[in-house]
Amino acid sequence: MHVEQLNIAVSEFARRVAACQKHVRGFVARRRYAGMKEMAKKCEEDVKQLNDVVTRLTDCLKPLQKKFHDEDAKHHEESLRAEEKRKAEEKKKSKEQKSDEQTVNGVV
Repeated sequence: MHVEQLNIAVSEFARRVAACQKHVRGFVARRRYAGMKEMAKKCEEDVKQLNDVVTRLTDCLKPLQKKFHDEDAKHHEESLRAEEKRKAEEKKKSKEQKSDEQTVNGVV
């Protein structure tokens, strides 16, 4: 009889311990979730601030980017013209050399 009462008391104690553990685990999980939720909110605010900074920088840099783009296009056009001019001069020199060679060959 005493052993049965002891078994009943132990099983009741185990049930109460399990219930207590369940409540403690729930409390810890809620605290952890609240912390993660707060961290997510802070990260979201930080991302918004970073996005605002990037947007402002982009707006500031657009005119400078356009200026550099225009300068690059101008330099590219100038280099193309210079290349065409160089090729025309080479062609002219080549014709002059052929003409000189023909004159020399015709005279000699």
